[in-house]
Amino acid sequence: MVDYGISGKVAAVTGAGKGIGRETAIQLAKQGAAVALIGRSMSSLSLVEEEIRAFSNDVSSVECDVSCEESVNRAVGDIINKSGRIDILVNNAGIEADREPGQMGGDILMTTSVEQYHKVLDTNLIGHYNFLRAVIPHMQEQKFGRIVNVSSVTAFNGGVGSAAYVASKAGIIVQTKAFARQFGPDNIIINTVCPGMIDTPMHATTPKENFETVARMVPLRRVGKPADVAKLILFLAQEDLYMAGETIAVDGGGSMR
Repeated sequence: MVDYGISGKVAAVTGAGKGIGRETAIQLAKQGAAVALIGRSMSSLSLVEEEIRAFSNDVSSVECDVSCEESVNRAVGDIINKSGRIDILVNNAGIEADREPGQMGGDILMTTSVEQYHKVLDTNLIGHYNFLRAVIPHMQEQKFGRIVNVSSVTAFNGGVGSAAYVASKAGIIVQTKAFARQFGPDNIIINTVCPGMIDTPMHATTPKENFETVARMVPLRRVGKPADVAKLILFLAQEDLYMAGETIAVDGGGSMR
């Protein structure tokens, strides 16, 4: 196992109940971090917590609506009261749109309400902002922080039928750059990860042929797994890191730039 200097650190992972968040939390725990699982469903978080407790007792679960500033502040306060600090933040929570997971194409101009558009931005973009506002002051005090924001490769070129999702993910990238510049002098390093199509519960209803089409289009000839993204997040969460404000795609080479 690569030693990233994560052992003994306190990590908070949003959207930790499934998919990329779940896998990232497990990998951080395997690196020796104390992990706070954050999500809307305590039942999902409990299952992940049970997995981690098979090899580590340094794990806890916190119910939180990332789109609500009060809920976020309460969650961050609970983690700091319990663990004393937060060293690593993985801003992963996100929704596709106000529809069933995997059903792309429904989020189009004349059928997406303003309320639905706000719901996506409030979770994906404002949710990240809420956690940055709550966590960064504590990281400034300790002169250390590693933050990884999870965006999407759809932020690069847009996506037909997913305007709200794409707008939120593009906003994450520039928001990352703004805060990476501002807080880099405090030894708070912030970067963005952009997954391509990853086989997660978000795509539970995506037809198999869609996966096969994407696999044929990318140089590595397969769709991604949550572990593919988690490995990069671990790298960006490490103690000894000399990069900031970067946007890195994890998509098998599909968005090669």
